[in-house]
Amino acid sequence: MNTRPACLVSYFAAWNSHSIGEIQQNVSDAFGTNTRYFDPHRVAIGVEEFSACLAEFRAQRPDAEIVWTSGVDSHHNLHRYSWEVCIANRAIVAGYDVVEVDEAGKIVTVFSFFGSLPDIG
Repeated sequence: MNTRPACLVSYFAAWNSHSIGEIQQNVSDAFGTNTRYFDPHRVAIGVEEFSACLAEFRAQRPDAEIVWTSGVDSHHNLHRYSWEVCIANRAIVAGYDVVEVDEAGKIVTVFSFFGSLPDIG
């Protein structure tokens, strides 16, 4: 499936927002109340912690943009896709997410991975 669920569109919009008000609105549109976010550098439990993560990211990387690099592959209540963090149209980090949503289509958990999968060996 290559359509982008509304919660993921709002999730990307939250990462790309530049004000705390925009971040909070997009997070509210994307997430349920008991959400969890995990990446190699941070863990956020709940929408308040996740909004704070995004505000910190934006402060550290004001010119960064998160862009899609794949369609969305979905089954059951899970979605996966790849992305890049770009500055001046140059990728500085690539990765992929596996996202669990609830029955209402709101994000429950995000597992975010950076870089390519490791080689066999």
